[in-house]
Amino acid sequence: MPIYLISKAADPIFAFAIGTSAALLRIQREQREKFPERAKDISIGNVLQLGASRVQRWWAGDFQGL
Repeated sequence: MPIYLISKAADPIFAFAIGTSAALLRIQREQREKFPERAKDISIGNVLQLGASRVQRWWAGDFQGL
């Protein structure tokens, strides 16, 4: 398989991974600044759980009419 085909497929995956990790780190930093007393407890896992619960609520229609 030619290398350019591998690169063509890998570039979007790499960009998605970098963008996602940058967003997670930014959200984590903002949450730590917003809640300094809980800064040690705010991890990437907590950010992912919060995001997943919000997506589930959105999918269930909890945010309609806002």
